[in-house]
Amino acid sequence: MKELAEQKKYQPQKLEESFRRRCEQDHCSFELHAVSTNKGEQAAMLRAAKEIWPWVDYIHIREKHLTLQQRFNWAKQMAASGIPASHIVINGANPSESSPFYQGVHWSREMLHKAGVEMAAWHQHDVRMRLGISVHSAEEARIAEEFGADYLFFGHVYASQSKPDTAPRGLAVLAEVCSSVRVPVIAIGGIQPSHIQAVRSSGARGAAVISSILKHESPAYAAALFKQAVEAGM
Repeated sequence: MKELAEQKKYQPQKLEESFRRRCEQDHCSFELHAVSTNKGEQAAMLRAAKEIWPWVDYIHIREKHLTLQQRFNWAKQMAASGIPASHIVINGANPSESSPFYQGVHWSREMLHKAGVEMAAWHQHDVRMRLGISVHSAEEARIAEEFGADYLFFGHVYASQSKPDTAPRGLAVLAEVCSSVRVPVIAIGGIQPSHIQAVRSSGARGAAVISSILKHESPAYAAALFKQAVEAGM
């Protein structure tokens, strides 16, 4: 296949070093997040994560149907396979806890709504993990920022395989959300490499990707294309 043949053009180590040099020079702040498919395919996810981590900033263990302990086990196996804990994010964990296996936590908007006084106790901790929260409107974004989110996911921006019956919110709403808060907003939903410049121009500080990387026949190649698209827009 032509696409697979073209993979030889992309040398991960060289492109990674080039990207890092340019980030240091230009204060790069556009993040790439890879989010698990929520299919419970642990072996496939582990293989893909080992391939893609040099190209992405964060790998999210979403897997809503698993218990939190099972998600912790996924993180432990990823860390044991050589993926830096700084790259690993667990959905639904407590950001005030510490772990040698992951250093990021992501919440759904439902978790934020349920947090209340009892979950807000982590605000009192001097050290906590980076916390992201998913939002779907400017109002939710402001609430999440006030709660203490370090970044936000907003989507879905484009038509998405994971939400085929729901209309995408589009770039205009993305821009509205980005302008309503000071914390970074990460665009999610149907994102392709060709969309990076558009979401960036709308104010997004990153892109989160599910199928376009983790369901690709070569996840590393797909992740490299996304990173190259980010570098091209710097």
